[in-house]
Amino acid sequence: MALKRKRKREGELRLTDKKHPVLGIAATIAGIISVGVFLAACIISGRQGGNADVMVGFIGMLCLVISILGLIMAWISLHQEDIRPLFPTIGSLSNGALVIFYMILYVLGI
Repeated sequence: MALKRKRKREGELRLTDKKHPVLGIAATIAGIISVGVFLAACIISGRQGGNADVMVGFIGMLCLVISILGLIMAWISLHQEDIRPLFPTIGSLSNGALVIFYMILYVLGI
């Protein structure tokens, strides 16, 4: 008895029960917020000629914390079962790169 394999036709609709994890979407949003807040802090510092007060430095540290939390959320969501890995992957890559960037910026600032 020969087994026939169904070939997938182009444009064929595939139904699946996999869902985008909420933590993965939240991690991606955390990365976007972190970049946005960091750019706002850079603009504030640039307008003051680099002599911004401690609040702008606190905003930079807050961006680091947001990115670390986003990385943790992405890591947790990547280990869930029956998910689509798009948002957790985007969140982990972007937040991981941001954490490295903020740490380098912190070390160079000392």
